[in-house]
Order: sequence, then C-alpha cells, then structure tokens
Amino acid sequence: MISGEYVVLDGAVALVAAADARALVRWVVDRDGSPRVAHGSPGSVVLPREVLLTRTLAEAFTSMSPTTDSLALDVSALRRDGRKLGLGSSAAAAAATAGAVFARAGRRLDDAAERRAMLAIALEGHRSVAPEGSGADVAASVLGGLVRFRRDAESGAVLEASPVSFPVGTEIRVVWTGHEARTSDLVRKVRALLETDRAAYERAMGALRDAATQLVEAVAANDAVALVRAASVHHDAMGKLGEAASAPIVDAGLARAAALARLHGGAAKPSGAGGGDVALAFFADADAAKKFAGACPALALTLVPVALGVEGVRHETRPA
Repeated sequence: MISGEYVVLDGAVALVAAADARALVRWVVDRDGSPRVAHGSPGSVVLPREVLLTRTLAEAFTSMSPTTDSLALDVSALRRDGRKLGLGSSAAAAAATAGAVFARAGRRLDDAAERRAMLAIALEGHRSVAPEGSGADVAASVLGGLVRFRRDAESGAVLEASPVSFPVGTEIRVVWTGHEARTSDLVRKVRALLETDRAAYERAMGALRDAATQLVEAVAANDAVALVRAASVHHDAMGKLGEAASAPIVDAGLARAAALARLHGGAAKPSGAGGGDVALAFFADADAAKKFAGACPALALTLVPVALGVEGVRHETRPA
C-alpha cells in the first residue's frame, strides 16, 4: 500500500503497488483417478478460504469442466521465519487462484477484460477472510503495476482501478519491522473511534485524507521530491489517527524506520494498516536510499528485497 490507508474505506483515492514476492498456485494432477482430499494441497493441508471460494467462483464463471485435481498454494515468498511480512499474501493467493483457473480454462491472462473478471472474482473470494479490507491489495495483485484505486464507501464496489507510474527518480525501499500485525484489530479500533468520538475521528481522517491526496498529486505531477514530502506527512497523519483511536498504528519499529529515513533525507510510512509489518521508505536520491539501507540492520530493520510496480497475475511454466 503506497497511500490511502484507512481513508480508502471512506471513498478516498489510494495508491497500491504490486510487489515481486509471488504467491504460486499450481494444479496437482490426479493421475490415477483416485479421489484426493477435498480442496487439499499436497500433504492434505487444507487451503485457506479465499483460495477455496475463489476457485469455486472462477470455475463457475469460466464453465470449467469438473475436475478432481487439487490446487497447491505456496506463499513462502511472502513470509519470513514463519511470519507474514504484510505484503498481502491473502490477496495474492486469491489473485493467483483466479489466474490458475482461468489459465486451465484456456483464458488469456493478459487480456484486459479477462483481468477485470479475475479481479471481481478474486475480490469476492478475498472478502471471505477480510471483509473489513478495501480490496486495493487484490487489485494490485491481479492488475500489476502501480494502481490508482477507489471504491464506494457504502457498497464497497470498485469505482476505479487504473494504472499510473511512479515519478522518475523515485527510490523506494521496503523494510520489515520484525513485528507481525493484525489489520482487522487496528481497523476495528479506528471504526470504534467513529462511534465514540466522531469529531476526533473526522479530524484525524481529514488530515490523513489530505496527506493521501498530496501523495496522489505528487505521482500525477511526476514529482519525486513532492512524493517524499507527502509520504512524511502521510506517516505523521497515520500516527495521529493511531493516537486518537488508541491503536498502535505507528509502533516502535515503524517509528524507527521513519526517523532513519528522515535522517537520510527521505521519508518512511507504514504500508497497510500499520502496527508493524513493513514500512516503505521513499527517496528522491539513489545515494540517500543506499545509505538508509546500510543503516537499517543497526536499528533491527530488515530490508526486504522486492521490486514494486511489477507484473500482476501471470502464467508460469515450471519443471515438475
């Protein structure tokens, strides 16, 4: 998530980028005709709900012939030491499942209309495990690149999911804070603030909406320096929202990342709901980004070697 955390739920424009840490979904062919464990991966590991529902919806949409073959899911690239990094593994799993079914049904994954259909199906499948989410991470997983995303605040319907580009000269580093976060708990606390103190909620969300708008405008203007400034404002606004809601949106690790980025002329902010997981550090200078990366280990911050704005769902042929 590049910008628009929390306020995207109220209809604000968000920016979200695809990362090249990939969820892999493959078909496990039932060669001898014997029944496999229903919807199981090798070793009889039950697949997550977003995969099961997405498969069902995609098979119905594509009218795929019935099969006893199973799906296997590998999201190890989105985990570290057994913990989720906060890169959207559930969204990526739903997107990859839709792609696996569409590919099996002979659909072209690079066709724009097919991608829109996959997005709608993956969004519905993903809601089975993240009903409080915006769906922006699903859009990035399916469509790829950097996506300008907007949804209806009431219905949750996607109103916009269009490609944009990072400003020339933008350097982004993804940093793991070492602490795994739970998005649903943080969103629940922010929503509780709306019920208990609407004025405080509107002040905090208004500031965050303004910060997200600044970042969107910096991208539209192809201005890397303005993007860094906007990221700093965005970080501070997320911190203020956390204080108002008594939610640890900017925890100690995220605060260290932001302070280190500022020390090197950049800015860092939480990516997603906060509370840990990953921070994004933005720079308009490659040397500054390199110095920031070199200083991370001393502050217990781990650089995650992923590229952003990469290709979305794709079909890969791999050796057995």
